[in-house]
Amino acid sequence: MSHKIVLIGAGSANFGLGVMGDLLKSQVFAGSTICLHDINAEALARTEAFGRRHIEAHNLPHKLEATTDRKSALQGADFCIISIEVGNRFELWEQDWHIPQQYGIRQVYGENGGPGGLFHSLRIIPPILDICGDIMAICPDAWVLNFSNPMSRICTTVMRKYPDLKLVGICHEVASLPQHLPHILETPLSNLSFQAGGLNHFSVLLNIHYKDSGADAYPDVRAKAPAYFEQTTNVLGWALPSMPPEHVATVGHRPWAERGLFRVILERFGYLPITVDSHFGEYIQWAWEAADSEGILDFFRTYQIWVAQKVSEETLIKGSG
Repeated sequence: MSHKIVLIGAGSANFGLGVMGDLLKSQVFAGSTICLHDINAEALARTEAFGRRHIEAHNLPHKLEATTDRKSALQGADFCIISIEVGNRFELWEQDWHIPQQYGIRQVYGENGGPGGLFHSLRIIPPILDICGDIMAICPDAWVLNFSNPMSRICTTVMRKYPDLKLVGICHEVASLPQHLPHILETPLSNLSFQAGGLNHFSVLLNIHYKDSGADAYPDVRAKAPAYFEQTTNVLGWALPSMPPEHVATVGHRPWAERGLFRVILERFGYLPITVDSHFGEYIQWAWEAADSEGILDFFRTYQIWVAQKVSEETLIKGSG
């Protein structure tokens, strides 16, 4: 069955290319229309060009549209996927982080929690409410998937204003577990069954079992994870191969990189966080004392450079988000 899927914020190299790539790989959405929307015409045209080349090169049945007119994009939509930011996100995030510290408020990051997260919310919620208002007026039966942060505050506000909207907040951090669990437990991912839960950026591994024996694998996670993370010595290791060598040389290498708070949670409560200090720590008042502050700075700098890298067609083909 064909659907119309609207990507709002499609000009983003990270979101637009990644999600479009995933949709183009999907057999479920074969023959569907992917409508790209962004207010930045130049960025939108780049994403559209990648998409059209990929569809043609692989003879895919998907249809591709692109427009800067949001109301036109929403006509007949079955799914709307939102991922937007306001202004220069890295410059503004830095203000969200540093300004509260000037007044004695210690926060580990400031994207989602604390005063920084509040000001981030005040910037981004108004345009998202406008988007959702258009969805309610034009395609009220569409499912809305929100990727924008601060996730919890956005979703809470949207549901208060539009309680009938079919809204789901999406965070992909659970996808980090396959990177670590097979190495920790020394077994293939296909032999593991697990669940994670919590809030956006504040989630833990809830349970994990071996499929071949049905045995609880959490005792092994608790026993073996410390040795594994002693060897996990850099932040965003998956991104470093695409980094300029001069940047890689500046990234700190130490055990439990950006996992100081992570380590405390595992040791005190016996639960494995599925994210790192800059995210998990935003919800804990005492996180500043335990978090790896240098690791958070490394994460922030590395992520900026990674996002700024020229996106290749390989990114689209892989559907990486």
